[in-house]
Amino acid sequence: MKNFLKVVQAEMIKQHKNYFHSKIIYVSLFIWPIISFISSFYSFKPFHIENMPVPYLNQENLIIFILLGYICMNFFRSLVQSAWFFSFERQYGTLELIYLSPTNRLGVILGNAISSVFESVWVMVVFSGGMFILKHKYLNMNLSAAVIVIGLMMVMAVMWGMLLNALFLFSRDTGFLFTVLEEPMEIFSGVKVPTMVFPLWAKMISLMFPLTYAVEAMRRVFLNRENLYEIQDFLQISLLLIVAMGTLIYVCLKLGERHAKKTGNMALF
Repeated sequence: MKNFLKVVQAEMIKQHKNYFHSKIIYVSLFIWPIISFISSFYSFKPFHIENMPVPYLNQENLIIFILLGYICMNFFRSLVQSAWFFSFERQYGTLELIYLSPTNRLGVILGNAISSVFESVWVMVVFSGGMFILKHKYLNMNLSAAVIVIGLMMVMAVMWGMLLNALFLFSRDTGFLFTVLEEPMEIFSGVKVPTMVFPLWAKMISLMFPLTYAVEAMRRVFLNRENLYEIQDFLQISLLLIVAMGTLIYVCLKLGERHAKKTGNMALF
């Protein structure tokens, strides 16, 4: 376990030095999500929010409703981007070092995921905390459920990042995954528009993204004061997704290493 934690720590430090070497990067991490958030907020302004089939959504808490979606989105988006950056290890020639070293592969992708999620989202979290303080009278929060849901959302985000890292580690061309998962995840997960108003085909697509369940659970405990029993369906699905993603991560790593040892080729697909 000690060696595993050392691998996780080393990968976190490496990713920090590679991608957060300039203060201007933190400015972009703040500006881009805020611009997207403001754009989504004002796109709702011309409409009568009360007519939407979301019982706890109104004109007063609209800004919190959208902000909760973007907080979750920022966690998941940062991990999609980090997995895409991780694929550059193949181009830089450092992928071979990962394979040849005795380090635990799971520790490498876990370190990459943890580093990305905390390095990339803290600015947005600080902004969101300030907005929650300003709009606190419109919060209708179940505190105990909120703590558990936030923790579960973070675990889901890290597992999502680890799964993408495992796929990007053993694939020669994964650029299409970045294209498929970046913008569609934001659209179909209910970040901008509640999934309740989606047509059936869009709802079916939204079910494939773990972000969908995280966003819905966050909004219900923060805006509708729902307890753990009332959101038990979302909690059960989230736990099943975590187990499923963990299984896929293990399978991808084992298949990739077996393929590399047998053929000498580090591209599983």
